[in-house]
Amino acid sequence: MVQAAKVYHTELEDSPAEPYLASRGLLEVAGRFGLGYVGSPQTGHDRADGRLAIPYFRPAGGIHQVASLRFRAIGNEDPKYLSLPGDPTRMFNTKALITASPVVAICEGEIDAMTAELCGIPAVGIPGVGSWKPHFEPPFMGYESVLVLSDGDEPGRKFAEKLAGQLPNVKHIDMGDGLDVNSFYMKYGREALREKCGLSS
Repeated sequence: MVQAAKVYHTELEDSPAEPYLASRGLLEVAGRFGLGYVGSPQTGHDRADGRLAIPYFRPAGGIHQVASLRFRAIGNEDPKYLSLPGDPTRMFNTKALITASPVVAICEGEIDAMTAELCGIPAVGIPGVGSWKPHFEPPFMGYESVLVLSDGDEPGRKFAEKLAGQLPNVKHIDMGDGLDVNSFYMKYGREALREKCGLSS
């Protein structure tokens, strides 16, 4: 898995994934998150050809630092996301949970989590509103605030409502009708997102 992530990361430069990431304001964090492009599919990854590769890193790092990979369509391919066969549902960017911060955010997906991190907000990503698992709950206990940065639609708002019933410290931050974290950031900028989350500059 580590080797596949390295191969895809080296293939990112001058690939179709670069302008895609630039259009989402995320090219500058591509190295930080090990993002890549599937130009030479590794064994078992043939369906991911031509997609953005998103590694799921373990916080401890080491030779087994890549727990898994997900693949996102760059264009209008269906499905939008592909996971590895048999891979369990995971949280993206669990390193945020060992960051010294009184606040952590929960986002819908990897793109939104990376956007929040770009704005200085420690954040994990859940791969879809229906992907929350009970064993995800304990790491969020003890924070001053858990910011649920929901999409501005009915599923996103229901997701935030669900978490508010399971975690004692949830603060729901609705991105507004038709917006998610990334589109809010692209429209209004870093400081506007931080202000919306109640965080000082």
